[in-house]
Amino acid sequence: MKSIITSSIAILLATLIAAAMPTEAEARIYEDTIRLHILAASDSEEDQALKLRLRDELLKKYGERLSGARDIDSAEAALRELLPELEEDCNLWVKRWGWDYKVTAELSAEWYDTRVYEDFTLPRGTYTSLIIRIGEGEGKNWWCVMFPPLCLDMATEPMPEDDLPPKYSKEESKLIAGGKYNIKFKLLELFSGAFFKKG
Repeated sequence: MKSIITSSIAILLATLIAAAMPTEAEARIYEDTIRLHILAASDSEEDQALKLRLRDELLKKYGERLSGARDIDSAEAALRELLPELEEDCNLWVKRWGWDYKVTAELSAEWYDTRVYEDFTLPRGTYTSLIIRIGEGEGKNWWCVMFPPLCLDMATEPMPEDDLPPKYSKEESKLIAGGKYNIKFKLLELFSGAFFKKG
């Protein structure tokens, strides 16, 4: 009798764990996202203001251009093609505003901790990132999502729970919408932290 109860409990636990595990589609959240990461030259009030001013110009010029991308592959290809132009624009803007900082732009894999944007949360892990570094990049950073093109919404406005982020699958959207941790979310973070952390 005891062995039957033990076996039943084991089966129940295995079933619950299997149900809670993120699906392959949900785990693709890392592959289906391009983050934008802007590093300020320092923490001075002037350098932080410059970071935000540069952010606004970047999003105004390039945010809409990426919104037409069909999928993550075309968005990444478009960004790689735009990198020289984007870096040149950043340097021109900064110089025009009276600063002599050099600005660099690169697209590479980068590790992020869990990030909460109002009612929208992205799990920790390694994401492809558009990294904009002003000067030495030693100041406080600014992050958002470049693709899907959610930068302005995620930085300034709550995401309605019934409004699925564009170009994310239903499984991905259900996992990250709402801003609250769930079992799948935690398991995905643990899995990512165990196997994919860079550096």
